[in-house]
Amino acid sequence: MLGQPARLEDMALKRSATWLCVIAENLMPIMLHMSKSRGTEEHEGQKILKQIVSDLRDDYDHCVPAHLFDEFGRELIEQIKDLIERVKRALDVRASMAKFLAQVNVAIAMSDILLSRKLRSLKIDDMPKMMRHVFYSRMSDMKGLRYLSLGSMTGGWKTFDMQETIMKGMVTMKNLTGLTLNYDCTDTILQGLAKFCPNLEYVDISNSKYITNDSIEHLVKLKNLKVALLHRTQITISGIIELLVKAKNLTDLGRYDELGRCLEFIDQNYPQISSLKLRKFETRFATTRHIQLLAELCPDIYYVSIFHNMLLMDLMALVGINNLSELYLLSCDFFADQIRDVLQVKGCNLTCLHLEHVDQIDMNALIYISQYCVDLKVLSLYNCVMIPSTSLYTRRFAIPPFMNLEKLWFVSDCPPQYLEFILVTALKIKFIQLGTQVFTSDEMFERIFLRNPLQYLEDIRIINSDELTIATAYRMVENCTSLKVLNEIECWKKVRDYELVQFREMLKERNYAVHTAPLRKYATEQMN
Repeated sequence: MLGQPARLEDMALKRSATWLCVIAENLMPIMLHMSKSRGTEEHEGQKILKQIVSDLRDDYDHCVPAHLFDEFGRELIEQIKDLIERVKRALDVRASMAKFLAQVNVAIAMSDILLSRKLRSLKIDDMPKMMRHVFYSRMSDMKGLRYLSLGSMTGGWKTFDMQETIMKGMVTMKNLTGLTLNYDCTDTILQGLAKFCPNLEYVDISNSKYITNDSIEHLVKLKNLKVALLHRTQITISGIIELLVKAKNLTDLGRYDELGRCLEFIDQNYPQISSLKLRKFETRFATTRHIQLLAELCPDIYYVSIFHNMLLMDLMALVGINNLSELYLLSCDFFADQIRDVLQVKGCNLTCLHLEHVDQIDMNALIYISQYCVDLKVLSLYNCVMIPSTSLYTRRFAIPPFMNLEKLWFVSDCPPQYLEFILVTALKIKFIQLGTQVFTSDEMFERIFLRNPLQYLEDIRIINSDELTIATAYRMVENCTSLKVLNEIECWKKVRDYELVQFREMLKERNYAVHTAPLRKYATEQMN
């Protein structure tokens, strides 16, 4: 079945970004020639480039609809990245750095076109490092931003060198509702955020070593604040308690290993507080009492991620959390620690189950999960100890197994029939990722296709396989009519480079809308 044609909107945005890169390529030799001159002509070249980009920015700001501007921005950034890579590959080994910079500066200059009021979301950390300074220095021009991700910036090495730049940018961002600034946030920056960005709802400042308890008063001033990710900052337990008590709309603190102790302190010292609005609980230290308090003080909790210590916690305490729908369990035994019993009671509410370093998982355990967690949409088995079944669950299934499962992460060594059982029964599966330890083969997928055509599968990533051949890739494309992504084929050891080239040519010729990963580095170098 041929892939569906692309939407006209997508085609227009892609070709618009391509046209800009073509303009950049045509300008490169002109700017390179002018850069070789000194004085007036070199300065004139930069002036001409700046004027061209300014005119283009005005045109695109006028012509691209506001609701499509973010998508256009992502497409342009990707194509500029590709253009820079093409420039690198085209350079001779004896080429000077000045030639390279003169060409790359033209490509980077095109990113100025995104400096518009229409831009709503920007992830600077997704850009090549040589592009980022354009946006760092012009943040004040992006007055319409709703979400900004500055990433790690200097990685915490030169935090105060960037502080002034950030402060100048945030003055104009009145509409900002989400900010990510890892490693390089400071108390001063948060003070500015509270003053100039009063509508903030999401703040991720994790790993920032200059964030202290002084920042709590600034966070509390953000009346709409719902998410504050503070992992690995200098905020102490007293600061977190103050934030929980005073930030009335806070729903998520991210990972904080002392969160259970905070709840204990609030329960003992703030009798006037009957409930908190927390909806997520993620910690590596929790006791049975902490889970009980969580159920009492936080009635809206739906997400729980805990590292289990059998000496401190009884997992059956999870039964008291009424709205539990996403459960992440680390380091426990499926049967000995009563995970089965928890699922028997709470499984009917679960839509996401993540088991990491969980032992004693056999075919019976998988069947229990499938029968108790009827509405399960996401299942992740990561580095679990999966053992052969000594006795099998022989009753007829009361409910079709995994009938609502949509996403599967399977990163555990196990008997092949375990994975096969899940994929045969998961008729609505959309996403599959298999780790390096998982056994796969052509014969296995043939058996799966006989019982489940995987008609809803959109994305499959098999990280490594000793037995899969290119025949399975062809079979997936022909059989999985919704397939959009088929990555990591180059990691299948029986697939030859020329077979992968032919496969990609087939996708192009037959108009299959399937994205595949790049060729192996060696093959790419040979082709270039």
